Formats: sequence, C-alpha cells, structure tokens
Amino acid sequence: MTSVAVIYYPGATEKSRSVVASLVADQLSLGHSVTLIDISAFTTIRQDFPPTWVARALSHRVDPDASRAEIVRLGATYVFAQPPHHLVALDDQQVQAIGASVESELLTYFRTDRLEEVGARAHRLRAKLWNEVARTYRSLEEFFSTHRPHTLIIPNGRTSRQKAARVLAESLGIDVLLYENGRARPDHYYLGTTQPHDRIASQAELPLLTASLNASEISALAQEFLDLRMGEGSGTNQFSTTWSQARIATSEKANPSQRAVFFSSSFDEYLAFGEMWMIDSWNHQFEDFDQIMTLLEQKNISLEMRLHPNLANKSRAYFRREIANVKSLKAKHPPLVIHWHNSSTNSYSLLSQADLVFVERSTTGLEGSLLGKPVWITQASQWDEVADIRRLLAPSDISPQTLKPWEVDCSGAQRFAAYWMIQEHPLHYSWKNWSSWNPESAPIVLKIATLLGRNPWSHRVHLLRAEWSKWRNRRFSPSLTRDDSN
Repeated sequence: MTSVAVIYYPGATEKSRSVVASLVADQLSLGHSVTLIDISAFTTIRQDFPPTWVARALSHRVDPDASRAEIVRLGATYVFAQPPHHLVALDDQQVQAIGASVESELLTYFRTDRLEEVGARAHRLRAKLWNEVARTYRSLEEFFSTHRPHTLIIPNGRTSRQKAARVLAESLGIDVLLYENGRARPDHYYLGTTQPHDRIASQAELPLLTASLNASEISALAQEFLDLRMGEGSGTNQFSTTWSQARIATSEKANPSQRAVFFSSSFDEYLAFGEMWMIDSWNHQFEDFDQIMTLLEQKNISLEMRLHPNLANKSRAYFRREIANVKSLKAKHPPLVIHWHNSSTNSYSLLSQADLVFVERSTTGLEGSLLGKPVWITQASQWDEVADIRRLLAPSDISPQTLKPWEVDCSGAQRFAAYWMIQEHPLHYSWKNWSSWNPESAPIVLKIATLLGRNPWSHRVHLLRAEWSKWRNRRFSPSLTRDDSN
C-alpha cells in the first residue's frame, strides 16, 4: 500500500477545507493510506473563519473542526505538526531554495510590487515568515524520520511553508505532488506534478499528458474551457460576475477600421519566481503598449484598452502609480478608449470584437488565441511556448513588420486548455459543509468579524487598511479620460 502525506493548513488554497477533504477522499479511494499533516501551528497570519461564538452571535453557523472530523471519518490519519525539538537554522542552500517564496508571500500580503514602500512592516513580517519556515522544515524533518511517506502532496508550492515542505521532501527523495483550487473548471481542484506557476515545467510536460487525446477530444475540451470562462457569472473567472452580458461580434462591423484591444495585467506575485518570468526588458506594461500604439495609429487602427479588474484589490500606492501611467498613456494617444478596472464592460465582448489582441501575460491572451485572434504578449506567460502567439519582449521587437496579423493556428492554445482541463478533479464538498455562508462572498459583517480571530493587532490594522484601499479603488472615477463603455 502506498503511503501518502498531505500538507494542509486553513487558507492553504481557496476553498481549502473543501479541496483538502476532496483530495483525501480521492486518495483513499485509490487504496492509499493517507496522513494529513496540519502545519497551522507555524502560521504567521491566520486566514480562517471568525470565532464560533462571534458567528453564532451574528446568527450564523461555523464548524472549524468539521473538516477534520470528516477526514478522520473517511479513514485518514489527521496529525498536527509539533514544534521541533531542535530548531537548527537552515543552511545556505535551503535558504536560497526558499527565499523567492518568502518574497512572493510578502508581495501578496502587501498588494504591491515595491516592498520598499512598506518599509519596516515588510522587514518585520519577513523575519517572522523565516522563523516559521525554519520551524516548519525542522518539524516535518523530525516527523519524516519515523513516518516517511512514499508521496507528499503539498498545496500550490508558491508560499514559504509550502516551499519549505517541498525542498525537504525532494532532499529526502520523497515524490511530490501539488494541489490547488481548480483553474479551469468550477468546483474542482488541481492535482499534478508541477507547481501551478512553473511556466517551463508545465509547458514541458504538456505533450506527454495530452498524448492520449485525439484532435477532436482536444478541441472539445478547449471549447468547454472557453465556454466556462466566457459564461455569464463564470465560475472560473471571478471578475465576470460584475460585467454586462457578453456581445459576440458578427461578421458585419459597425466600424470598418481594424480594432486593436489591449488588456492590462494585474501584478502577480509569482513574478518572484526568478528567471523563468524575467524575460522582458520593459519598465512597466504601459511602456510597451505606448510603443505599439504609436505604430498602430499610423495605420489608422482604432485603440481600446481594458484595465484588469484586480487593480481594485491592490495597495493605494500601486493603484495610484498604475493610474498615473494610464493617464500618461492617454495623453500620448488621445483617441484611445479606456475601459477602467471598475467598468461593467465585458472583457469577452472586447475580445470577440478585436482584430488584434495585445496582453502582458493575461489569460485573456490564451482565450484570444482559442478564438483565432492574433495575440501579442509583452511578458512571459504560462502558454507562450505552446500557443501560436508573438512575443514583444523589448523595444527592438516592435516594428511594422512584427505587428502584422497572421492566420492563427489554434491547435497549440487548444492543447494547453485541454492540458489544464484533464488535471482537475471534482470537489465532493462545498462551503455548506463547514459554515452557513460562502467565505468567497462573505457579508461585510462577517468580514469584519474575522478581525476577532487570533492574529496580531498589526495584521488587523493591515486588513482594515486593505479594505479601505479596495473601497477607494473601486470608487475611482477618471478625471482626465472618458470611458465609452459606461
């Protein structure tokens, strides 16, 4: 019998309780012995339900122990990782392997791409994260000395404790799998051998994992992926719930001129993953858009730009910097129509009506390629070596010749979409198993109630500051630009 250990803590993934309970159930059904290792003792910032008494006072139900009881009922062993008996400092090689994940976690927490803007707060949190990384590593090292599994299943692998578990497992020769909330299907989870943000490894394994699929199966999976993404209130695109209904372009266009649509990207914290993502030479995404727009204007191509909706969730400093860059871009290209981050314009309507599509790294680029649109990207993306796209990674890459459209071969994008689809497994549980409300769309009173959880006061202040920033970002109204979409 194969022994499997699963690393877990509340908040490890979105829908973390439902994901891990479903994962455990599936592993047991395969005949494996399963031990779940809860490493929440080494949590710096807890992301969980409000206290039970608070939920009850607000006429709600929450059972934080229900998932543990269910996992035990299924037949798995549930253990809490214990503080290590000997907290030996990590060596230089281990620190180097884990370092980028600590920085990535800081970028996520502070919602910015410049940690110097938060100064001492970042320094203090970094020190706390490293302390918990060492405790996680040494605790698991002691546990595996007597309970070594054949396979260790780790959530995502991006953040610091997740990475520590992976580095340890690989040093001990333990096979590693990674799990995450579903990317391609609603109410599913991902399980695979590659870290979800590893663009090189994922594209490298794609041919092998899709080799058994014929062309019609790949096409059908890709269409299902696209339908799920573009469907109204899509379960796989969280931002689409606030958009207007998509309008699919017809062969007859009201404006006979070509239309180029630019889709900005939200800063993603996996940029901290090193060389595989640092392949461009742009200072910011609007620098490359500016150069491209200059050439397109000479061809009388109409220009539109959609700002990523996730801009609303960023820090005020990051938000103001992006808005300043957008306004500067608008000043250089007055005809540019801007659809702001808080516009109800449906991005898929823009994509459908576009003749040319430009993205930084957004998944919209993959969707555009699936629709047969010529797509240019200006930074590394997860599908850039598979899909039939063009890369504009430096000023020297941009010329009239490189901006000419082409007849798109959709097969590469289809194969990548199919690759995502086949790695997902259905959830057997939902939020209703653990609480009376959906944490992903919690009422404001319950969001406030989470402040009463066991966390430092500095974190509670941070949460209030973050919510205030999001409220202000969402209420933004441009003073120097016109949004024709509203």
